[in-house]
Amino acid sequence: MDISEKIQSASHSGAQLQVIRDGKHYLVQKTITTSLDKNYLGVEKQCCFTPLPTPTYTIQAIPITHLIREEKLLSITMPYIEGLGGERMAYRGSKTVARNLKTALDFYLLNSVALSEDNIYPVDAIHLKLNEIEQKLKGNFHLFPELGQQITEFRAYCRQDLQMPMGSCHGDLTLANLKITEDNQLYLFDFLSCEIDSPLQDAAKIVQDFEYGWSFRKEKESIRIKGEIFCQHAYPNFLTTLNRLFNYEMRVIEVLTLLRIAPYINSQDSITIRWFNDVMAKSMNKLAR
Repeated sequence: MDISEKIQSASHSGAQLQVIRDGKHYLVQKTITTSLDKNYLGVEKQCCFTPLPTPTYTIQAIPITHLIREEKLLSITMPYIEGLGGERMAYRGSKTVARNLKTALDFYLLNSVALSEDNIYPVDAIHLKLNEIEQKLKGNFHLFPELGQQITEFRAYCRQDLQMPMGSCHGDLTLANLKITEDNQLYLFDFLSCEIDSPLQDAAKIVQDFEYGWSFRKEKESIRIKGEIFCQHAYPNFLTTLNRLFNYEMRVIEVLTLLRIAPYINSQDSITIRWFNDVMAKSMNKLAR
């Protein structure tokens, strides 16, 4: 498998990825043909991200060196960054890497909250999103036997507006969109435009990986166990603070983040279907605490 096939197989975005050589350097070309406006907003986030020094890693976005926006195509060129990323970070990363990542993510979340402003996200918008998800799921509810009841219970749980810090966030902060280099750089990429721009959105995505193992769900059991151990050591302390200060908001965003996955799960993907059903039950149980 060549390098282009490796990064394509590791990608979860649906974009077409290719590695090309430019003199002594390698570049990644990313071609997107769907949801162009939304993806362009994500590119803008990546371009505008301000590097954040932490005691362990300097967090920065992979720079975008060339951008083409056409009517039916978005083409992005970035330098190829060699390092440990995605699910490989979870099952190959040492405890030292895990602890360093934990420190860096704590600084990232704390900084994101500090740069945000307290604001309100209307609960009516949550209910509208639930309606959209139900419409997209028509014909596939049989894959998720408990989901209809779970959505009904979740809709009843969402009774008040969300009051929380609002500000720019990565939007899809999973291990798949991180890369750690040997010179102590933590690179972020594949930023996502999202309806709820809040540090709590990034917190929910971290939970999706660090508690529920999204990025390594398809690996064999021995690798999944290594990933779970890594994530235990890398789990940011600041998530506990956010859960205490914004318990209702964290519960709502976490469940909604998981629900958004359901319409895009392939009916033949039995592993992800099992993962989703199990994780939804665990997340819904948090609502009663």
